[in-house]
Amino acid sequence: MRPVVAIVPVKALDSAKSRLESSLDADRRIALVVAMLRGVLRALESSGAIGGRLVVSPDSVALAIAREAGSDVLRQRGDGLNEALEQARLAVGPGVAIVALSADLPLLDPDDVWSLMAAAARAPVVIAPDRAETGTNALALAADVRLPFAFGHHSFLRHLIAADAADLKVEIFRSRGTATDLDTPSDLEELQRAGWPPIGELITEPMRTEIAR
Repeated sequence: MRPVVAIVPVKALDSAKSRLESSLDADRRIALVVAMLRGVLRALESSGAIGGRLVVSPDSVALAIAREAGSDVLRQRGDGLNEALEQARLAVGPGVAIVALSADLPLLDPDDVWSLMAAAARAPVVIAPDRAETGTNALALAADVRLPFAFGHHSFLRHLIAADAADLKVEIFRSRGTATDLDTPSDLEELQRAGWPPIGELITEPMRTEIAR
């Protein structure tokens, strides 16, 4: 299996997961985002299918956490998720396969990553939708496939349309780990019913130091 570089974008921590404001205070939202980022980076590293990890973010703390986890980092210029991904793709350079992966996948494990990359060996474009199959949680592109990033509202359909317009074969990848993102209070309640740690348990003393930076 040919190694790829995983690109993981992370928003500014103090504004992340704003839709959870009714359920979590700012410290716990930050703790949640950091815990998910660390989990995603561990899954990528442990899979054995990823040649490199690049975290792109405007947030100094997020970049420091990624660097401590052994990932390459890139400070985001400008605004917007798709702009950040394009900046990272340019930094990776030509001739390298990439997978753009959401940082908020709390159930992602190494097997999910391995299976996603196995799908990428069969098709130049692999799309992993969210549970509703409206958004995209992972997008794997073969080396030098320049499909435009279209993350955001109805991104699953937008990526499908873009691939069809470019006459590129697409494989749809579905797994619990890639489909389960966390955006709303109901998402959080569902995960905690399934045994995901209570948010308070995620805030360790080192985490409190990071939050205070």
